[in-house]
Amino acid sequence: MLTRVSEALVKPGREQEFVARVRDLVRTFPETYKGLVGHEVLVDLDDPLRVRYVSRWRDEQALENYAGPGWRTDPVTFPDEDEYLQRPLALRHFRHVS
Repeated sequence: MLTRVSEALVKPGREQEFVARVRDLVRTFPETYKGLVGHEVLVDLDDPLRVRYVSRWRDEQALENYAGPGWRTDPVTFPDEDEYLQRPLALRHFRHVS
């Protein structure tokens, strides 16, 4: 299993709108993307401008079906996302170990 973490640094005053938009966009992902094990939108308690979308995937193929062949380096974005962000998304991947 792989975990993908996309971190956004949101412009001040746009946090609630950004989180609402992301939550609306990802709500259908479990039905849309086979191999998505789970996902959540997280807001940093100490810095509410930092928002993360965390998704867990069955395997690399499932993640590639969602994010495309550049899944390791290319964040998945939505139209006009840059209006909300101070900088481009930061992207990290983690492999689960037993």
